[in-house]
Amino acid sequence: MHIILMRHGEAVPFAPNDADRILTPTGKSQAMNTGSQLKRGGWSPEAVYCSTLIRAQQTAELVIDVMRLDVIASTVEGMTPEDDWVDAMAMIENRASNNSLFVFHQPILTQIVGHLTEGDPRYVGHPHAVPATAYILQLDAFLPGVATLMGSYQP
Repeated sequence: MHIILMRHGEAVPFAPNDADRILTPTGKSQAMNTGSQLKRGGWSPEAVYCSTLIRAQQTAELVIDVMRLDVIASTVEGMTPEDDWVDAMAMIENRASNNSLFVFHQPILTQIVGHLTEGDPRYVGHPHAVPATAYILQLDAFLPGVATLMGSYQP
């Protein structure tokens, strides 16, 4: 199966609380750019999931719009920056289907990618996860080092 793991676009640096941080105009452009690249690359997510934080929700909606997907983003608990990456990966595993897209946050994004591709959540050899980076993984199981990084897209 293929899954797409994506970081949200650039968000404002400050808000009354972290959950209220919205995308900047640059962040919106980044999300649309990555969505366009995914579409040109032939990817068409059949399901879209995002964290409970507004910046991830906004990113997911922009990607859905630019890719003209006939899906609604599902907001799920357990994928915020404060969540444990192991728990977040388990949540992703429980929902993953072929060509599903998950929009969430650092540092858990690269921890999951490192664990699945290299068996090490500290691995940083893949392209750095700048805002709106999307990683395409091919995997049959959510086990250490068994996924193949098929590609990445950055704005």
